[in-house]
Amino acid sequence: MVTVLAVLAAPHAKVFRGLIAGGLPSITVPTRPAPRPTTRPPSGLSFTDAAGCQPAGDYRSPRLDRRVRTLLVAAASRQPIRVSCLRTGHSWFVKGTQRVSNHSRWRAVDLDRVDGHPVSPANAAARRLAVWIGRGQAGVQPSEVGSPWRFGGRPWFSDAGHQGHLHVGFPGPNRPGGAR
Repeated sequence: MVTVLAVLAAPHAKVFRGLIAGGLPSITVPTRPAPRPTTRPPSGLSFTDAAGCQPAGDYRSPRLDRRVRTLLVAAASRQPIRVSCLRTGHSWFVKGTQRVSNHSRWRAVDLDRVDGHPVSPANAAARRLAVWIGRGQAGVQPSEVGSPWRFGGRPWFSDAGHQGHLHVGFPGPNRPGGAR
């Protein structure tokens, strides 16, 4: 009896007091916490797992560098682009070196299609996009733009490993120029 009286006297016992008095308690349903806002890609941005990476999931990650996301949104607003790699599935090191890849640090992206066509020396739209990106016209300035074309010095580079995609990387917080 003492326990019942103590429960009824407690401030949180409104519901129980209402039941005993003959009234109906008000039922409140706990609300779920609001879901984290989804990061929806713009309509001109698509993803492929064909290169062994899982870029669609990486794009939604809060760990993705904001500069990469800014670049992708800006580039996709110009023309359709397809992301083949962000982080998951990419090698930890830059091929043939012991340098940690910017992909591993969530600061790089690979594009394998531009304007609906595979990136190759024959894709003029991809060439224009590589120049546009390297000049910082997406609103962010990369330290690395790998492509099939040799434009000159940094941030551009070309090698055998970048004949079929555009690679764009950003420096770390303590590296103004960054390493490839």
